[in-house]
Amino acid sequence: MASSLFLLLPISLVFVIVIGVFFWWAIFSGQFDDTQSRGESILNDDDVSCESPAVAEDEASKAGPHRENDRPHGR
Repeated sequence: MASSLFLLLPISLVFVIVIGVFFWWAIFSGQFDDTQSRGESILNDDDVSCESPAVAEDEASKAGPHRENDRPHGR
């Protein structure tokens, strides 16, 4: 029982030190400087279509008239 503590305590101490070093690095490298805008970026709907509206109209007119009953009936 005591021999396992001689192994596990130094390993856990090394893990705590490594985690502390990485946390210190993250704080001072600017990782947590702007936490608000990245969280709100998903709410901003600024998606831009790759095509202009004129191109989309041309493609729609080339497709011909679209009717809802054009689907085959697979009964």
